[in-house]
Order: sequence, then C-alpha cells, then structure tokens
Amino acid sequence: MTVAQGPADTVPTTECRVCQVEVPAGEFCGLCGVHLEARPGDGPEWLRPRNFGAAPGEHLLQPSLTSSLFPQLPPRSRKVFGVALIVVLLALVTFAVLRMPGSLIAVASLGLPLLFLLYLLETDARRDLPVAMLILAAVLGIALGVGFVLLTGEMVARSYGVPLRGGIALSRVMRDGLGVPLAAAVLALTPALIVRLMDSTRRESLDGFMIGGLGALSFTAAATVTRLAPQLLTGMVNRSRPMSGLLVEAGIRGVSVPLTALAAGGLLGTALWFRRPASKADQHPGVVRAILLLSGVSVLCIFAAVGLVDVVTMPQWVQLLCHLGVALLSVVVLRVGLHLALLHEAHDEIHSDELIQCTNCGHVVPDMAFCPDCGVATRASSRSSRRARREFRPAAVDGSPGDYTVPAVRRTSYRRLARTWGVGVAVVALALAGLSLALTKAPVRYACPPNCGKPPTGKPVETNPRFTAEDGTFSVSYPAAGAAYKVRTNATGVTADLTVGDGGTLQLFSEPAAGRSPKDIAAGLVRKTFPDAKTAYQIPNTMVGYQPGYGEAADCWPQGANASYSRMRVLVMVAVKNDVALVASAVGPYHAFGPDFGPGPPSGANLEIAEDMGKYVNSFAWRGDPAR
Repeated sequence: MTVAQGPADTVPTTECRVCQVEVPAGEFCGLCGVHLEARPGDGPEWLRPRNFGAAPGEHLLQPSLTSSLFPQLPPRSRKVFGVALIVVLLALVTFAVLRMPGSLIAVASLGLPLLFLLYLLETDARRDLPVAMLILAAVLGIALGVGFVLLTGEMVARSYGVPLRGGIALSRVMRDGLGVPLAAAVLALTPALIVRLMDSTRRESLDGFMIGGLGALSFTAAATVTRLAPQLLTGMVNRSRPMSGLLVEAGIRGVSVPLTALAAGGLLGTALWFRRPASKADQHPGVVRAILLLSGVSVLCIFAAVGLVDVVTMPQWVQLLCHLGVALLSVVVLRVGLHLALLHEAHDEIHSDELIQCTNCGHVVPDMAFCPDCGVATRASSRSSRRARREFRPAAVDGSPGDYTVPAVRRTSYRRLARTWGVGVAVVALALAGLSLALTKAPVRYACPPNCGKPPTGKPVETNPRFTAEDGTFSVSYPAAGAAYKVRTNATGVTADLTVGDGGTLQLFSEPAAGRSPKDIAAGLVRKTFPDAKTAYQIPNTMVGYQPGYGEAADCWPQGANASYSRMRVLVMVAVKNDVALVASAVGPYHAFGPDFGPGPPSGANLEIAEDMGKYVNSFAWRGDPAR
C-alpha cells in the first residue's frame, strides 16, 4: 500500500453557496455539509432533512434502527447489527411461545443492552473514551435500576387491584401514570449527568450518546430483571399464563422499553456533550439550541406518555402498539438530535489538501468535516477509525469504492458478533433457568374426601354495619372501617380496600340486570375492567343472598414499562332477582392456598381477601326479602 501525505492530482474546487468558501467540488460542501447545488425539497440548509448526518442516502425522518442506534458503524457493520436486532426479536418471540420465563427475562433485559455494549467495543470506545467513565455510567445505571424497583415495586403492584367499574382514579394517574415514570426517567438519565460533571476531556456529541445510552440501558436492564424476578417462581415453563400475555411482555420489556431508554439517554448525552465551533457561533444559534432543548424536554414527555398508556384500561395488544409507537417516536427524535449535533458541532481540523477514505461510501475524498460525495459527517465514525485512516492515507482520488482498505479499521463479522452476544445471553438464561428450577416448589396434594374445597361463601354476620342503597333496592353488610379496611360507599354499593397482608379490594354493589343473565353480567364486568383476563374456573353452587347465581375466578397479568410481575386474581359472584343484579367481587394478588397459607382445607380461591369475602356474600338482601 502506498502511503502519501497529499493527493497525487489536484482536486477541483467550487464556492459553497451557503458558507461562500472554496471547497472541493462534489455533491456536498465538505465544510458545512449542505448540497452544493440547491434542489427542490431540500428544506432549510441548517437542517438538511433529506440526508441524515450519519448514514448516506437516508432521510432524516426515516426510522432506521441501525443508523439511529449505532451511528458510528460503517454500512457493512451496520448490516451485521441489523441482523442481530432481528435475532433478538426472534429470540423474544421464541421464548414467549415456549413459555420459558427465565430465558425470556434474559433476552428482554440483556438483548439490546448487550448489543449496544458490543457496538461500543466495535467502535473502540474503550480506547477513545475513559474506561472509568463507561464503567461508572454502567454501575450507576444498575444500582439506580435495582434501587428504584425495590422502592416502588410494592407500591406499583398494589395499584393493580382496580375495582370493577372503578374507572381510573386521579391519584393513580398522577402517581403511577406520571410520578413513577418521570422518576424512572430522571434516574435513567442520572448516570449521563454525573459522568458529564466529572468528564473534563475533549468532547464529541457521539461520546455523550454512548455514555448516555449505556447508563439508560443499564438502568432498564437492572430494573427489568428485578421487576420480573418473581416470575422465576412459576417454573422453567409457565403453563398457566396465556401465550398472548408473554408475547406482549416480550414486546414491551424487550423492544419498547430498551429502545425508548436508549433513545432518551443517548439524546440527553448528545446534548450534554455537544460543543459548537467558534466559526458557527452566529449561524442559527437560537434555533439549534432551542431544538436540542426541546429534544431534551421530549425525553420527559416520552416517559410520561409511556406511564399514561400503562394506567389506561385497554387490551394488552393495543397497549403494546402504543408502546411501540412511543418507541418509534423516540427513535425519530433521537435521529433529529444526532443529525443536528453532527451538522453543527465543532469538527476535527480541516485538511482539504490531503485525502482520506470515507467509511460510508468508500470513496477517497479530501479530508474535511463532511464527505463531499455522500455528505456524512466525518465525526460519524470513531476516533480510532479517523486516526487509522489518516495514518494510512491514499495517494490519489481515482480509486473506486473497495479498491482501497485501511488494515487498522475494525470490521464487524457475523460470527464474532453472534458468538459474543449468544454466549452472553445463554449464560444468563441458563443461570435464571437453574434458579427457577431451584425455587419452584412441588404442588401440594390433597385427598378429597376428607379435604374438599368449598366456594367463598359463609354465614352472614350481624355485628358489622349494613349498607342500604339510596333507592332501597337492596342492602348488605360490609366490613367495619378500621385497621384492616379502608371503606368507601356510594349510591349503589360499598368498596372496601384491605390494607394488611396481600391487600386487595372487596366490592358489594348492584346494577340493573336489564334482562341479562348472571353469567353475562359477570363476564361483562370482568371484560370491561380486565379485558385480557383469563377465566380460571367457574365457582360451583354460587349463592348470593341465598339466591342461586353465577360466579367465576379469572386471572390477569398487568403489563407496562414500570409494572412488576404479578398475577392478579379476580372473583366475581352475581345473582339476579326483580331485575336487579347483586354483585360481590374481590380483586387482589394471586397467592396459592396451601398448608402454610389460606384457610387450611383446599380452596381454588387463592386470594387472601376471599377468606373474608365469604361473610358478606349471603348478607345481601333484595327489597321485600324477609328478615333473616
């Protein structure tokens, strides 16, 4: 290979129509990056929306994951990482279909974070950035993620017991829909803020992208493992949970959450490490800073949107689509931030009289801030790559792409990436599967008779207060307010929240039957509040107020970016008389009854509040019923 300090031929020049400086002739200005010849639809020169600053031929608003998440990779390596993203998605779907929670948790929590870590290795971040800063960002993210879940997990889990017909309480919207997600956003972005305060080295915007993305992904990975760890108790294969719920969980935990976190953390890091050159201090400074500021504000809006999606009652497939939509929007916002930073940040020293090979289009071009042929920013490649290409400079500009290669530049291979990523995920998946196997207890076996179960009904009590509807259609006894229950009443019934033990919500209310059967009423109530609930069984010999009716037990698994794994049990019992439906329902965490928990004899209720519910089911009385 011939190494030369200057071009063999004289490069023709032209005057840029924007910066009005003599620059090498080509498609783009090598100094400011705009098209040398104006074209219809180009948009404002300071934005250059038709050509993304990190990938040739891509529009700014094109939601390309590989060029947005891995901006410093050359096109060939970008294809390898694109295939790896597809492998992550296939692994999530496979383990969800196989209902293997341990493996699903491993891929969901480590799939994209480990791939991003490999991106840092492929772009020589360990040589271009202080390793201590990268380690600090990752450790802070992990510590904050675990601590955040331990502090908020129980509070969020208790909010899942939404009463039937309860609607969305304003307090839940403010706390779970806004408070928890915004707190998560602040903590996920904290590593980038701390590292920026400690980092006094020379800054590049993509350095901040790496550090901010690494800190946010470390936070979400640790939080995901901690939130989903209780799922390991369900065994190596979870046969009780619907496959659709696992697929939704895979999409939210393994795709939407890490994508949103990486976009948010990377965007904040890009803004923090952005440094404007003195030569561009008067070129749209207010517009560029305003857009970067709005991008930072959008980070908080993105997390708030995710939280509001999680508290609204909707089918889980719709919830997944909303999450994926938010993730896609966050990627587009990230692209805008990266693009503006690459266009307007300080660049390396210009050497227009020397040549360098562009890693994106492969052409040999003058060494400037932007490639004159494809318009990609020179800083959209690592420092190591730029140093190597400047050390081994080509001698002339007449070579075609592929005729000249730099031996010191790393090129990603499918085999190396698959081996490293696959081994890392496999080790964690096997460890979690083994832990699940060790923690799973054998089911308790009962002999019936004599140990036979019974429905959650019992003798009505007389010592508790009694509620009478405003229209006088029914009355019912209910728990006395005190240390164990927080009681609320309205015109049609009573709601009692259990404040001890597992918690839960007991409801005793009425609604017009309108010619419907008890089964239709029960199914409608469950479907309206828990649209993805799975019926576990029908309650045999259901009696409400000594009137034959219908009862069922259903299970649901709440989803969301900040949702801890929880299986919720819903019990509903309905009887109809005089076209008035009386309903007793209980919602709370599923807790299998056995010798060490529950009433002692076997019971399918598996809900702590159901033990107390039985005292009130037959205390119902319709108007005109004889005194009991």
